[in-house]
Amino acid sequence: MALCVKLGIWQFERYQLRHELTQKITMGLSTKPIPLSEKNQKSAEAWMKVTIAGKYEPEKQALFRGHYFQDRYGLEVLSLFIPSDKNIPPIWVDRGWMETSNSASASTPIPLPRSGEITISGILKTYDEVSQSRGALFALPAPRIGRIDERSLQETFSGETFFLYLKLQKESLASSSKSENSTLQIAPLTPPGEGPHLAYAIQWWLFTLLIAGTRIALYRGERLL
Repeated sequence: MALCVKLGIWQFERYQLRHELTQKITMGLSTKPIPLSEKNQKSAEAWMKVTIAGKYEPEKQALFRGHYFQDRYGLEVLSLFIPSDKNIPPIWVDRGWMETSNSASASTPIPLPRSGEITISGILKTYDEVSQSRGALFALPAPRIGRIDERSLQETFSGETFFLYLKLQKESLASSSKSENSTLQIAPLTPPGEGPHLAYAIQWWLFTLLIAGTRIALYRGERLL
């Protein structure tokens, strides 16, 4: 009985986390982007929609395999973006997804970012923690597949960067900018939903009541005998 109660509480806590995250993402996606500046950069948080002026550093790009889009295997392309405001550190930008082979030995040409001054807008996101555990009851090392972690990006650029990365939604070119042909696709961001955790919590608590009721019935039956 105690185990059922604890499992119910655990599932309910997971439901609360998913509910809060879904509300936060929904609110962030519905707001208008604000310019990222020296004044508000320290208070920036995940799922804020922002705009940044600057230019890409074409020699600083990274690939993250294991990402799927419309049931197709591919990778995310991240490029370093240098803000025009020098008080804002460089920020990694997830420019989009491209289809590729799932072979680890396959070399993938990286599409170049747009050149020249540009204004980008998107959603700020936190990096995935490679050390974060996965699994329901056992702590398992989290794989790097399907994740975007800051440690891997530091292998490409070891300098200071913004503590969040930007999931690109739109690029606004200056008149003098030249655009490169890009095969990248920008997947729309949607709230993850609350999942089945609340239903699981209720199920565990119903099991608790069922066990308690069965024990009471057996006890009364023994008393009658």
